Amino acid sequence: MFGYAMLPLSEIANVFRGEYITKKNEKAGSIPVILGGQEPAYYIDRANHTGEIVAVARSGASAGFVSYWDESIFITDGFGYEAKKEVATPRYLYYVLKNKEAELNGMKRGAGVPHVSGERLGEINLPVPPIEEQKRIVSILDRFDTICNDLTSGLPAEIEARQKQYEYYRDKLLSFKERL
Repeated sequence: MFGYAMLPLSEIANVFRGEYITKKNEKAGSIPVILGGQEPAYYIDRANHTGEIVAVARSGASAGFVSYWDESIFITDGFGYEAKKEVATPRYLYYVLKNKEAELNGMKRGAGVPHVSGERLGEINLPVPPIEEQKRIVSILDRFDTICNDLTSGLPAEIEARQKQYEYYRDKLLSFKERL
């Protein structure tokens, strides 16, 4: 087995705080606005972050929702976490935070529109194995994600497996050996 450290999120990643905007004050464009839901809220013509980042929704019913981005985006009501390259890979950070999503959602406080505290998020301890082990873990999880969520690779593979299973049982059931 490998050794790993438990470190607070604040030591694993730099926080990028979202910037408040309203749709009516922005020009439409192709840059996704990350507001907290599972899909971009809308698209505008400017970005406030480029490159790999793990976003965590700050408020509302989706507070604590974790998403990964590797494109120009505009984070508004949320926190972005840029993995410190010497400590963690961005995809590993995404998977380990995604695994704690229910816990993050449970951290929301306040009446009306509940929110998650950036300070409390920074205190969450996460397992941090060596970078090579993180890459191995990410490789495995990325493959599972592809199989489960990509219809062009996952579904054909499943259909092929079921076809082989069908043929196996069909051949077994229909092969009658002469009895003595």
